[in-house]
Amino acid sequence: MAERVLVAMSGGVDSSVTAWLLKQQGYDCLGATMRLFDGEETACTEAGDNPVPSATLAARACGNLADIEDARTVAERLGIPFTVIDCRERFDEDVIEPFVCAYEAGFTPNPCTICNQRIKFGALLEHAQRLGCDYLATGHYARIERRDGGYALLKARDATKDQSYFLYGLGQDALARTLFPLGGLTKEGDVRRIAREQGFETASKRDSQGICFVPENDFASFIERRRGRALPEGAVVGMDGALLGRHRGAIRYTVGQRKGLGIAAAHPLYVTRIDAQTNTVTLGEERDLFACALVADEWVWSAPSLAMETALDEAAARGESLDVTARIRYHQLDQAASVRRASEEERRDCTGEALRIDFAEPQRAIAPGQAVVLYRGDAVLGGGRIAYGI
Repeated sequence: MAERVLVAMSGGVDSSVTAWLLKQQGYDCLGATMRLFDGEETACTEAGDNPVPSATLAARACGNLADIEDARTVAERLGIPFTVIDCRERFDEDVIEPFVCAYEAGFTPNPCTICNQRIKFGALLEHAQRLGCDYLATGHYARIERRDGGYALLKARDATKDQSYFLYGLGQDALARTLFPLGGLTKEGDVRRIAREQGFETASKRDSQGICFVPENDFASFIERRRGRALPEGAVVGMDGALLGRHRGAIRYTVGQRKGLGIAAAHPLYVTRIDAQTNTVTLGEERDLFACALVADEWVWSAPSLAMETALDEAAARGESLDVTARIRYHQLDQAASVRRASEEERRDCTGEALRIDFAEPQRAIAPGQAVVLYRGDAVLGGGRIAYGI
């Protein structure tokens, strides 16, 4: 009997080819899209309009009507059932509200990592299990392999499309029930070629950009509309605390930003700090952006957690840290680093497990709220939210 797979279809080329590959491999597939957010262009079929038989399911976060219909068309062409799942309430609670709260607290959040952990490989994976599916499959560019009695989340073969950075929140249970059929393929040479050969209308469709629920990536206006009030004005100061000007909401700034500061100066200035408690934005020179270490909280292990915790304990007993590589932003080259548990003093107001990561070379613009992800070779070890740079 064929294994059942719930395939997440977004209406794009990647999920279209994912569904095709799995059907070719003999899986019992069901396609579906998640309805996550009612934006200005979003309109789609209510969940339950279509029955949900055996499985490979396709899903799309915040897809507009055209995306949903594209996914439905591909599913019909492949002869697999298709449905739309209503996850709007959970998406609002688990992704949008934490996103807004993080900005209000002075962080620059990464909602894609939250969505992957709580929605795509949370709510959707739970839905797959309720349907009796053996696996959930998506069009992410990453790989999963069995290693040392567990599962390893690996970088994609196509380094230009590797999405392992956004997937660090997948633990062993999720990895055991997930398929990434595109992990060993290239986007242009393989995936688009297959889509063209199969006559998919999605073959030349452009990749989505930005955050799906924020129109034109205008975070400040989105938050103002959601909260029903204008952002509070505040002070813009220099590294010495001297007043340089006023801002129209600290949310409009991020660490490392240079353009759009509205401050006249004889030399380039950059955002070096955002203090939500005082509603202050601090500017400095480029050299002020560099830090040698960071503390990250809300830590999640993708590699087997017991093995990682044991390795940290053994290193600490020797007075050492674990050697790793790390990324503090998507598409950054791996940076040589070491990791240990944060001390009580370093934890400050951290949430959950907190680790300190020291870099071999100073890192530019470490932005609180963004993700830091640790690697060993091509394997993801885990990741967390950057609390602050040191």
